[in-house]
Amino acid sequence: MKPAIQIINLTKTFKQLRAVDQLNLEVPVGSVFGFLGPNGSGKSTTIRMMTDLIRPDSGEVFISGQSVQKLHNKALINVGSFIERADFYKHLSAETNLKMLARMDNIPFQRISEVLERVKLTDRAKDKVKNYSQGMRQRLGIAQALLTNPKLLILDEPTNGLDPQGMKEIRELVRGLSAEGITIFLSSHLLDEVQKMCSHVGIVHHGKLITTGRVGELLANSDLFVTEIRVTPLDKAETLLKKTDWVHRCEVKDESLWINVSTETLPKVTELLVKHGCSVKAVIPRTSLEDLFLSTIKD
Repeated sequence: MKPAIQIINLTKTFKQLRAVDQLNLEVPVGSVFGFLGPNGSGKSTTIRMMTDLIRPDSGEVFISGQSVQKLHNKALINVGSFIERADFYKHLSAETNLKMLARMDNIPFQRISEVLERVKLTDRAKDKVKNYSQGMRQRLGIAQALLTNPKLLILDEPTNGLDPQGMKEIRELVRGLSAEGITIFLSSHLLDEVQKMCSHVGIVHHGKLITTGRVGELLANSDLFVTEIRVTPLDKAETLLKKTDWVHRCEVKDESLWINVSTETLPKVTELLVKHGCSVKAVIPRTSLEDLFLSTIKD
């Protein structure tokens, strides 16, 4: 099966700034793919090239095997996108805004009620957009992206500026759309949200791909895998692990030891502690995507 998105040697320079530098990336069909990187890493520029809003200096983007740079809108026929922010006529209702967009693409008006229901805005369909909360506007932006019944949804910072409730609503919506078989590619700087939503991630820095893969596998295989160990006596265990080469960090926090080891060597920690007379009460994985992200871009 061809990837939902395949990026090959994508490069874009603005004056003296190389925003995207020989980027190669594949997004599996059916995945929720988180595209991560610090500000200025090339995320938005990449998305704009993926959706044919700007042209690359070199390289190519393929959507389901079709070249965006050669076929333009024909390659994007099954793609819905919501880039940067929800931009609607605020003095008009959500329904009217979507009708205007539907007319442009010859989409039946019946589809409008379907997408509004999908994003849980049916009860507010006739309200003016200026009276919407930020979270409602984000959901309306996703409704607009769903009008064409896409197989691939591209979202740029969909939870940006939202309160916790708004983030939860977007998270549940993304999960639901994924369960319906839509491949979702989203950029974000909110790493905790990405970890909750995404099956795969790619991390970019200075326009280059640093790492990519399944979230669980990347976290499990990292030598920076964070584990909390509840053990007594605490001081003895701390001294023991700090002398061990394959434990990369060991510190006391909240009456527990917090260590960095790979998942492969984690069982050896318990064996070592028990062997030296320590009582291990609990071993709790604590690794977050934020740990992996910060360590990756630092390296």
